[in-house]
Amino acid sequence: MRIKEWDLLRVIACLSILLLHSTTFYNLESGLSENSVMVHYIRILLCYATPTFILLSIIILAAKYKDGIPQSFWSKRLQFILLPYIFWAFIDALVIEYNYQNGLIWQTFYNNIVLGEFVGWFVLVILQLYLLFWLMIKFQWPSFVVLPLCVLLYFLQHRIFDLPYPFFQENMKYEKLYGTAWFVYFVIAFIIGANYEKIQPLLKKYRIFTVIFTALSALYIWYGYKFGMVEIHSRRMDLIPFVVGITSMILAYGQLIPSFKIIRIISKYAFMIYLIHWNILSLTAKYFVSFFNNGYLAILAMMISTLIVAITISKCISYLPFGKWIVGKIR
Repeated sequence: MRIKEWDLLRVIACLSILLLHSTTFYNLESGLSENSVMVHYIRILLCYATPTFILLSIIILAAKYKDGIPQSFWSKRLQFILLPYIFWAFIDALVIEYNYQNGLIWQTFYNNIVLGEFVGWFVLVILQLYLLFWLMIKFQWPSFVVLPLCVLLYFLQHRIFDLPYPFFQENMKYEKLYGTAWFVYFVIAFIIGANYEKIQPLLKKYRIFTVIFTALSALYIWYGYKFGMVEIHSRRMDLIPFVVGITSMILAYGQLIPSFKIIRIISKYAFMIYLIHWNILSLTAKYFVSFFNNGYLAILAMMISTLIVAITISKCISYLPFGKWIVGKIR
């Protein structure tokens, strides 16, 4: 099942996370401790990308497997998602060792895989949501029971981690790894995916309202930002309306946009771009910052080069006999 607006949504989310992390490395290499108000606000908005990527993964599952789960469901995901995750977790440990030479490569590798301490941590979340989806379909759990329960667990978890107890404060950085922290997106994605044939024409017909809703959602985040909610991360609860808005907007207008080859190419390599881009930026960002006097040009050059390098590396590896277990099934 290939739907062009899904490709477009995947590409825009991928480029958004690449832009966010390019600005992160620009700040690090140029010694900026803080950005202007508008740049900081835009960086918050760009955090929509990871939950959108997670959302789209469940939309596709719910649309594709609503009548049953194939026997190859887990074998494919373990081969083409988990194995690349493990491989690039090791590459990340190598890059960190190269940059800092701290002699902790195996500890870093363990932390990357188990504790999600590298950019591929979202794979652990997606696999948990895949498990929930598999259980729902396999054992025919009623959605009218499971979905409200998921919403309840989502809000309970966020409230629990806000409690002033040392355990929750010390483990706050691991909150993003719990599937419950993303259950609200699972619910939204399941509803969209399971009913996509009905929702798709409605989005197209009422597409102007998706723009209005997205704009209002962005204003809602701006309101929170002005009152001190300045954290830049993808678990912000006020991002939920914006994620829904921008997803619906792209799914609506994406139906009107031709299926350009560049969109299909980036979409095909999006997973690997997510896994590889951080290491490419960590190795190359300093050269772009020193070469370009203009920050915007430096960030743009970082994005383009990282995109090209990530796709080239993935393409080359895919031709190896075992390449599919490193870069996934992209050929």
